[in-house]
Amino acid sequence: MAEEAVPEGYYETVEVHERTFQKYSIDRGVYPVPVDEEEEDRLSAQHAVFQELFGGRFYFVPLQYPRQVLDCGYGQAHWAVSFAQTYGSSEVTAIDIWPADIADEPDNLSLEVWNLNESLIPTYKPNHYDFIHSRCVGPGIHTDRWRGYVHELARLLKRDGWLQMAEFYYNIQSDSGRLTDQHALHQWGANYRAALERDRDPRVGRSLVEKLRQAGLREVQHRMFQVPIGAWPTDPTQRRIGELNLDNIKAMLESHAMWPFTSRLGWTREQVVWLTERAKQEAEDVTLRLYIPLLVDDIAVREDWN
Repeated sequence: MAEEAVPEGYYETVEVHERTFQKYSIDRGVYPVPVDEEEEDRLSAQHAVFQELFGGRFYFVPLQYPRQVLDCGYGQAHWAVSFAQTYGSSEVTAIDIWPADIADEPDNLSLEVWNLNESLIPTYKPNHYDFIHSRCVGPGIHTDRWRGYVHELARLLKRDGWLQMAEFYYNIQSDSGRLTDQHALHQWGANYRAALERDRDPRVGRSLVEKLRQAGLREVQHRMFQVPIGAWPTDPTQRRIGELNLDNIKAMLESHAMWPFTSRLGWTREQVVWLTERAKQEAEDVTLRLYIPLLVDDIAVREDWN
């Protein structure tokens, strides 16, 4: 990404309770998650989880040789870089609020800064993309923006284009039924959702199907993955996913909570650390058989879309 292409101020950061955030996002209430090296490591761990969970696939839809691809919320660009390298004839545009420094950017990949709370059109052309990928953007999108966001994604797709959206439901659950209201993990989830609900929808993954239908798209398949946390599954693949996801979740418990809990709930840094440390310890308890729901929707444009 060429620095001259990035609007002034997007690289500026601010320290909040010993974590580094993008100042633009904090000042404007866009993305309440750090952009420091710790978060970069978490995003790498999260990508590894998705790779294992999806069996190494970029998408589930029946699409061959997509030429024009849009990736919304690229993070550390793991998905976008891998996709561009695999599909060398494609043109991949990846957008995110934070201009991450990506090494070895493929020639067919363009990284651009964009606030997903702002209209994608006309900057991004309607009826242009074969495939659009949107993953884990929920913490950064305002509740009243979701309808417009989904409608715009529909308009950006070609008539035979496809869209895949994936969002976590931030409500860690127990396959053994042993997680109670007294557990720190339960308290973390309840407080996180309460902090976000002022202007975000932490449950958006559960309502995307209806939003997509209202946008004129037809749902092809709705999947709900119970992504294990820790090495408790007996299935080798699920066990591997759980091991990878444990690192992701333990890092997420602090990174996702620090700003919302302190700025919106009035907590001190010490209170956040106290809760998250207890939650991390519980995440390692294999007897709880923990998992976090991930909702994935694969969608095609309706034949009568115009």
